[in-house]
Amino acid sequence: MTGLEEAGLRYVTQQEVARVSDLRTFVAELRAAYAEPQDLEAPPRSLILREDPFRAFVAMPIYSGKHRLFITKVGAVVPQALSQHPSVHALVVVFSAHTGAPLAILDGMAITNLKCAAVSALVTDICAHEQAEVLAIIGSGVQAREQLRGVGAVRKLGEVRVYSRNPNNVREFIRRNEALAGGARWVACNSADEAVAPADIVSTTTTSTAPVVSSAALRRKRLHINCMGAHTPRSRELPVDVLETSRLIVEDVEMAVAEAGEVHRHATPLARLVHLDASELREVRTAFCSTGHAFLDLLASMHVLERSDLRAELTRTE
Repeated sequence: MTGLEEAGLRYVTQQEVARVSDLRTFVAELRAAYAEPQDLEAPPRSLILREDPFRAFVAMPIYSGKHRLFITKVGAVVPQALSQHPSVHALVVVFSAHTGAPLAILDGMAITNLKCAAVSALVTDICAHEQAEVLAIIGSGVQAREQLRGVGAVRKLGEVRVYSRNPNNVREFIRRNEALAGGARWVACNSADEAVAPADIVSTTTTSTAPVVSSAALRRKRLHINCMGAHTPRSRELPVDVLETSRLIVEDVEMAVAEAGEVHRHATPLARLVHLDASELREVRTAFCSTGHAFLDLLASMHVLERSDLRAELTRTE
């Protein structure tokens, strides 16, 4: 028993999140949650940013009246380029809004990975045409794997094309994630444009401050893009003209504008997307520009806790 557990507070590890969560079930839960009115309060995330060397600390709080919970995700980003240690550490802390009591602490990266895979799956299922089978992934890190998981949960993939600046990383990514592709053919590509050229679905998962793929390579209809990496008013993975001429989807419009720029002002939020006619969306080019939202962390935490031995603790908040 850990010190937290002796104090009556459970810590849910990365391994337990993986053991109890079910991606397809969670995708259905996301769709249902966004289809219903919610009593939420989610202020802008709070950020401490230091340069030379780069360090960052972020907090994302949210209140849900329906779930009667307060939660916050806190995380530190300290690049570890020459170390085996991760560059990002995060925790999700869950409190009862009924009693004020702390209920659990969850591994924040595991919750982030689960919600990223699930929200990408939800948006892809609505926006990508039903025969979509070629996925292009730009990047080879953890988020690239979650894109493979998410897209593969809603479309039968026939081919997965991967590009990263380091060819060794591409080979290692394919080796580690071959089982997730469900028998799809793997293609290691020499450029991002080569990767996306025949793709039905494109997932960008980098920290690049400049576009990682050309406008020309994305200039077609019936294409869905999940843009999961860098988003600020001055840095983004997609060319601005692609954003301006695509049907944009975001978690929340005001947060997307605040964090990624005015080009997202007329984007479709998830709460509206789940009510739209998918057949119309699948005939155009769509782009999901994810900046993250604490509601997704809350729903992912609820999914895990309700499937764990902490379910009884949640019922006591009602």
